[in-house]
Amino acid sequence: MSLDDRCQQFHEAALGTGKSKGVAKEMVTLRKFLHKNQNQRFTDKGVSRLFDTIQLYVNKDDVDKELKEGLLEDSLKMPFTVFSTKQKKTMIKWLEDLRGNHQKSILGREVNGTALTYILSVIELEGGFMTLMHDESGDTFENVAIPAGDLGDRIRRAFEDSESCVSIKATLDDNSGPKILELVDGYVI
Repeated sequence: MSLDDRCQQFHEAALGTGKSKGVAKEMVTLRKFLHKNQNQRFTDKGVSRLFDTIQLYVNKDDVDKELKEGLLEDSLKMPFTVFSTKQKKTMIKWLEDLRGNHQKSILGREVNGTALTYILSVIELEGGFMTLMHDESGDTFENVAIPAGDLGDRIRRAFEDSESCVSIKATLDDNSGPKILELVDGYVI
């Protein structure tokens, strides 16, 4: 049986249209399959089926949380020749959701009507935009507009003069992204 055929079988079992030994056993078998075949070359169709299968299991309400976490962790350990960076980022979000610390609960939540303030690192400046990174979670925010006026000029100068990341203070909003408040003087990572 080819890898594509086996990936198709896993997908059909997850959908409930094919032969299945039960959800828990199928998930354990899928984990073993991934581990055993991590050095194999999967076709795009096979990878797509595997990714869809993992998504189906993660979204099932009647599946044990530990089984879901184990499957996602094993999938994330697969080489990039199996799952792409985009797919792995999606799996990381699913894993964070399962563990209860999704970006929305870490970043940009309002507590009692007051926006939370965070220290973010400026890791890249290009044109009128910058890339920011949340130091604790590692989440990045790309294409954030550099503030106009003195604050933007100070951020540019600090970034150009510094050999390491420059830190800024910002509030984070689910809809509009980071709102830059100030440059954190003397706080350079």
